[in-house]
Amino acid sequence: MKHLQMITLLLLIAYQSMAQSSIKGKVQVAKGHPLTNAIVIVKVKSNQHDIIIGNTLTDDEGNYEININNSATSLTLCVSHPNIKPFTKQIKNVSQTIDILAEEGTIKLKEVIVKPKAINAIGDTLTYNLDYFKEKNDHKLRETLEHLPGISVTNSGKVTYNGREITEFQIEGGDLFEGKYPIALDRIDPKDVIAVDIMQHHQPIRALKGSRITDDVALNLKLSPNAKNTIIGSTTIGGGYRNGDGLYTAQIDGGMFNAKQQVYATATIDNIDNDLTDTYGAPLVNLHDHILSSSMPQTSMLSNEDEATTSGRAISLNGLYNLSSTSKWSYALSAMEEHSDKDESNTTTYYLDNEEKKHERALHLDERYRNADFFLKCEENKRRNYFLNKLTGEWINDKPDVNCSTPSALLNEDILQRDYTLNNQFRLIRRWNDVNGLDTRINLQFTNSHEYLLLTQHSKGNEREWSENSQKVRQHFYLAEFRQEMLSTIKLYGFTIDPYWFAMSDWNRLITSLSSPDLFLTTDSIITEDDLRYNRVNIGGGVTFMSDVNGFRICGYIPLVYSHISVHSIYDDRHKSNLYVLPNVSIEHPLLSFFSMQVGWSREMQDNKPEDFLRSYILCNSYELAQHRISEITTTDYQHFTAKLKYANAFNMLIGNLQLLYDWFECPMMVNEQVEDNQVTLDVTSQSYLTHSLNVGGELSKSFYWKKALLGLKAYYTRYSTAQMFNGTYTPFVLYGQSLSLNCGLSPFKELRTELNASFNRSRTPSQEPGLSDIVVKRVMVKGKITASAKYWSLSCNTLYTQQDCAHAFLANVKVYYTTKNSEWSFCVRNLLNARQININSVSAQQEQQAIFCLVARSAILSVKFKL
Repeated sequence: MKHLQMITLLLLIAYQSMAQSSIKGKVQVAKGHPLTNAIVIVKVKSNQHDIIIGNTLTDDEGNYEININNSATSLTLCVSHPNIKPFTKQIKNVSQTIDILAEEGTIKLKEVIVKPKAINAIGDTLTYNLDYFKEKNDHKLRETLEHLPGISVTNSGKVTYNGREITEFQIEGGDLFEGKYPIALDRIDPKDVIAVDIMQHHQPIRALKGSRITDDVALNLKLSPNAKNTIIGSTTIGGGYRNGDGLYTAQIDGGMFNAKQQVYATATIDNIDNDLTDTYGAPLVNLHDHILSSSMPQTSMLSNEDEATTSGRAISLNGLYNLSSTSKWSYALSAMEEHSDKDESNTTTYYLDNEEKKHERALHLDERYRNADFFLKCEENKRRNYFLNKLTGEWINDKPDVNCSTPSALLNEDILQRDYTLNNQFRLIRRWNDVNGLDTRINLQFTNSHEYLLLTQHSKGNEREWSENSQKVRQHFYLAEFRQEMLSTIKLYGFTIDPYWFAMSDWNRLITSLSSPDLFLTTDSIITEDDLRYNRVNIGGGVTFMSDVNGFRICGYIPLVYSHISVHSIYDDRHKSNLYVLPNVSIEHPLLSFFSMQVGWSREMQDNKPEDFLRSYILCNSYELAQHRISEITTTDYQHFTAKLKYANAFNMLIGNLQLLYDWFECPMMVNEQVEDNQVTLDVTSQSYLTHSLNVGGELSKSFYWKKALLGLKAYYTRYSTAQMFNGTYTPFVLYGQSLSLNCGLSPFKELRTELNASFNRSRTPSQEPGLSDIVVKRVMVKGKITASAKYWSLSCNTLYTQQDCAHAFLANVKVYYTTKNSEWSFCVRNLLNARQININSVSAQQEQQAIFCLVARSAILSVKFKL
């Protein structure tokens, strides 16, 4: 009996071992191209229907493995995926390796008509369906984005949502352009985009999601299936005529977007007054300001394209490569050169002791701007680990030339500015578990700049009387910064509190030389030089805190900072140490289903920068030798109080905000010593000022289903007041400002759309002396746009009307399009109705000013665009 039981047990074991098998292999659509997320099923036949006994999905390499526990001798192996034709094969029930080479194809589904919502809201993400907002006459992506409620695009290409500028511009989840997204706004065809996501409280670092709250807003473009895995782009060439000169334009752009990589390249060259600086010249890093200044003509009525003749050329290359789902590389290269010139003349009449005085001058500005920059970034973003290293470089060469003519003399001002910047950012986040971790950041920066200013003056009475003044400034800047933060180490009363510490050191060297003869004399030339060293060290620690309890979202940080500054030069040798507490707190709470309230308070202390010291002892745009010095290192105390009420009703397409911003800052001014003709004379100008600024405003955007109408309204009120102390006497100054703008669009029918943007600004400065009236400046601006289409033809007309005080201006541009299957012809006439010159008169109780701006002449250009 025991032997019989033993034999039965051995037979059962053998039967089980024979019934258990493993089927594995690899699925490919072509040799070397694995198929990811394909469905692999193993079935056995029964009397009535097939029974599934195993299934799995292929991994990133196309591999699969299924363990079978069944006694059937024959099995059916099935593989399915939307991008292949269904695969079926009969196999034996034994352990084996089966590699499958599938045939590409698509699965045909029954037609289903789905009418999506115009805007869909899920959590902090709004999704705009562009099928509702897109117009036939939209030739640029920026034109489509301007139709979306709550989204605005500035003239310089900055995108804002609900009054806040976006921090990331993504395409299919990848931040390809790294801040230079105006390239995408001008080049990507809106027909290739099907939806736009707006992500509020965006946290791009996966390791910090759920533990770090941000106020960042990100925008993501979702491309149509036809724009993925294929090359998209266009080529444009054209020529025309303007005031006896020939016009030309040529540009090419193209890219490819898929799950593995993104790449986009552009090149352009033209002389049709397109402003390339805002698109290609946006600096990636900005470590300091230029020291030497230029008296460049300014106007609040006209844009640079209206009053400047511009030619330029530019190239760019942006790329992003996903090594895996958590690791990627990105890079960018861009270079541009732009040349522009414009003219202005003005006459200012003012009154001094009831005596009329006049000042006249004519300006010609000739400016060349060159910019080249690059960045290379590697990033690994896992659930508990994050690694980032970004290397950035930038080179800028800016050379404006200003020629100024006055009744008594001719002045030529030539500035050459050259900068080179290198910046490396490193960040490493390591979380040991869901509670604890470390966030380490290191930043190293270097800047080398050179600026040269040459001033030449000729007397109109005698051409041999002239004066020449030159200034040179060289700057070397080094920065090393370290920050270490503990992650989620302390839990207290619903708050997550993380301590951190940091250290920052920078070394700045400024070398300046001033060469200037006495006015109208060529024999005595004086050259002075100065070498200034400005060193600063900041160390400290603090805590970051976050809470999301009972609907209140509270976050911020409170650092304790020790700062030490030392300045060394032949005129200055000073030290200063301070200890600061600099809080930054933000509290947000939802009031109703669509309302949320946010309040915040922040404080910052800004010490004198090395540029402030340099400006204090060299005189720019002057012909008398004089150097000034700062007798003490002063600090400005800035405090900002904000309150925002945000409203977003996505389903009714009503989005808006109301905000209140109060700024308070106090600054003791520098007490200067003047050095002149090698003699020291004290210039006692003990000054300080206390400033209050209140800004109340808001905006509201509403989109209507009827006739595709969009209505937007913005209103702001500002009160700015400052009290400046001069030798113990306070001099008050108050400015009131109001602005109101209306933006609306209407499509009465499919082939016609009208857009109108109207704004009104008014500022008033109360007079501080009896008998004088207030200074009031009014400005009205109305922009109109009409687009119409009929079959292959479309028309776009842009008009601008402005009024400032007594001056009026009316400009108009017209563009006609003819579209075929693979090309788009366009004929553009610029400044169709404007005059050759425009007069601007400004009148107040104290002065009267008249300015004449020479506008760009009327032009016409014919171009053709081919889509790749």
